[in-house]
This record gives sequence, C-alpha cells and structure tokens, in this order.
Amino acid sequence: MAGGRKAVVFLALCILICCVGGCQNDRKDVEVKVCKTSIFSWEEEYMLPDAEEEVQKAMEMLDCEAIYQQVPADTDMDVIKDYLRRRRKAGQDVYYLAGDSKWAVQKSGESMLAAVDTVGRWNEEAEADGEFCGIVWDVEPYLLERWDTDPVTVMAQFVQNAAKAYEAAEKRNLLVILCIPNFYDSMGLEQSLEKLIRTGCDAVAVMNYDKTDEAGQIWGEAEIAEKYGKGIIHITEMQRPGTHDLEPKNTYYEDGIEAVKESWEHLREEIPNENLGFSWHYLKPVLELLELDTFQEKGENT
Repeated sequence: MAGGRKAVVFLALCILICCVGGCQNDRKDVEVKVCKTSIFSWEEEYMLPDAEEEVQKAMEMLDCEAIYQQVPADTDMDVIKDYLRRRRKAGQDVYYLAGDSKWAVQKSGESMLAAVDTVGRWNEEAEADGEFCGIVWDVEPYLLERWDTDPVTVMAQFVQNAAKAYEAAEKRNLLVILCIPNFYDSMGLEQSLEKLIRTGCDAVAVMNYDKTDEAGQIWGEAEIAEKYGKGIIHITEMQRPGTHDLEPKNTYYEDGIEAVKESWEHLREEIPNENLGFSWHYLKPVLELLELDTFQEKGENT
C-alpha cells in the first residue's frame, strides 16, 4: 500500500509540474515541430470558410502541416476561433505572421512585444477551439533607408528586439520562427547573424530566393542553427517573375510544383542538418499554379 501511495503522489506531482509549466516541449520536440513543411498566407480572405476548400486542397497537395497566416489586429475573434478550429480539425499548425521593417529599430521593441501579447490573448480566448502555436517574424531591417549608411547599428538593435520578443514569446508558450535573407553573413554581419539565431528564435527561415546555388547560399545559416540546436527552414519563392522585381532565377513560378520538390530533395542531400524544413511563399500564387495545372490536365484529357 505504501508503494501504491508513493506512485499516486509521484503521478500527481508530475501532473502539477506539467500544468504549471504549460507542458512545454523539450528542445528536440521544438526543433522538429518548427520545421514542418509550411506555407505563407498573406491574405486574410483565406481565413474565411468560403476559402476553406482551396486552402485545404493546397495544404494536402503540397504536404503542408503548418501555415503562417497574417491576421489583422482588428479581426473579429469569432473569425479567428473559426479558422483555428478548422486548422485544428485538419491537424495543421497555425503561426501568426507579422512584421514591419520599422520594428527592427524601435528602441524598446514595443511592436514585436505587443504582437506577442496579442497572440497570447487570442490563445487564451480561443483555447477550446485551437491556438496559434507560434509567431513568424517578417521583419526586414535592410529595407530601411538607414540600413544603407549604418547596417551594423540597425542590425544590433534588431538583434536586441528579437531577443526581447523571443523571451516574451517563451513565457507565453509560443514558438518563434524568424525570417531572414540569405546575405547577412556575406556582408560582414556574421556575429550579429549568429547572435540573432542564438537568442531570437526557435528556427530561422531563410528567404533563399536565388536558384543559382541554393545549398551554398544557406550553408552558413545552417551551421549556426545546428550549433545552437535551432531549426532551419528554406523558403521557396513562387510569385510570378516581374512581381516585386523578381527575375526567373528568383522564383519557381515558371518551373512548377514538381521542380520545387526536386530542389528540396537536393537540399536534403546537401544540407546535413537533421532539422531542415521547407516553406512555400506563398498561398495565393501557389493556388494560381495549382489551378493552372488542373486546367492543363483537363486540356490534355480532352
């Protein structure tokens, strides 16, 4: 009987610890979770029930287990709950996609911290329906005019803000994925890049928009991620050439879906990181391509 009571007490203690700690995943679980195949979604229309069939079709055809969804701060809570409920039913993770280049240089990082609080509040209100499992930061400091004259100072402030936001997100039990370009290390910002990955995220998502040398262009980021037990995600651009000055070498729009999958297989062979993930950028042009492929298949069968 004494042994039985001890077992019950031990079990109760374990449950208590889990409840207090939010049953947070260990480091290994986090690395795997943040590197699930994903897709960016910038338009709020894809949160609505009318778009569910399209969204689910894309998620299934592209083997996506996570979606990075931009959500306007004034979105009705019922819309958010309904969207989270549908994603939970489909077994898909949802990340809040947010950011602005100006957020990088705010002295106290107030916008990033406010976004963390917003997602935390949404999760509290939507607990029964689903939740955002994390945040994807799309903060691009190199778009600021000040970057052209003083990138070192701008980057230093960004690193500080990202670290503050990451600490706040951890307290909210939110994972953090940080989008970066593939050129920080090639312009003398290696130390800042390393600190950014080490202190600012659970995974770094590289906008690797150049098909010339996809593995070589993220090799440095992959080494840093591996060093600190962080995930690394390769983002593939799918927008039409000419959009935002994109050239054919920057996007797979003309190459098609299968070419992307072949590229990812090659990267798996070249990049040794165990936790290497992939993401499509982004939902709207991907849906265009899927619709085009369907149209062409119908034409071939007639």
